[in-house]
Amino acid sequence: MNRTKGILAAGSLTGLVLITVLALGFSGLGAWGTGEAETAVTEPTPTIIQEPQVDQNASETVRAWQKYGRDLETTVQTMQEREAQYQAEIEAANQTILQLQDQVNSANAAASIQVIAPANKNVSVNQSAPAPTFHEDESHEHEEHEGQEHDD
Repeated sequence: MNRTKGILAAGSLTGLVLITVLALGFSGLGAWGTGEAETAVTEPTPTIIQEPQVDQNASETVRAWQKYGRDLETTVQTMQEREAQYQAEIEAANQTILQLQDQVNSANAAASIQVIAPANKNVSVNQSAPAPTFHEDESHEHEEHEGQEHDD
C-alpha cells in the first residue's frame, strides 16, 4: 500500500511541476502580440509562489525509510560483532592446532630417537657406511636417446 501512495505522491508532484512550467513558460508568448504596443522594456508580471503542501503520505514514507535505515545499521553492527567473535574463535582454534602439532611432532621425534638408539648400540664408531655407487650407464643412456629423431 505504501508503494501505491508513493507513486500517487510522485505523480501529483510531477503534474504540479508540469502545470507550473506550462503556465509560466508559455506566458511570455503574449508579449510578442501583434506589434502595436511593443516597447523596448517589458514589464515583468508578478508571480505568486505558493508553498508546497506537505503530503502526509510522503512524511510517513520518509519515516518508514528512516526506520529501515536504522534497522540496516543495527544489522550491520550485529554482523560486525559476530565477525569479530568468529575471528577470535578461529584464532584460538589455530593456536590449539599449532600446539597439538608441536606435541605430536615432539612425541614422534622422541619415538624415532628411541627406535634409532637401540639399533645403533651394536655399531662401533670406526665403522663407516658404504659409499653410494654411481652408475655411469644411466647417464649415457639419456644422451643416446637425445641424438635420435623420430619421423612421424
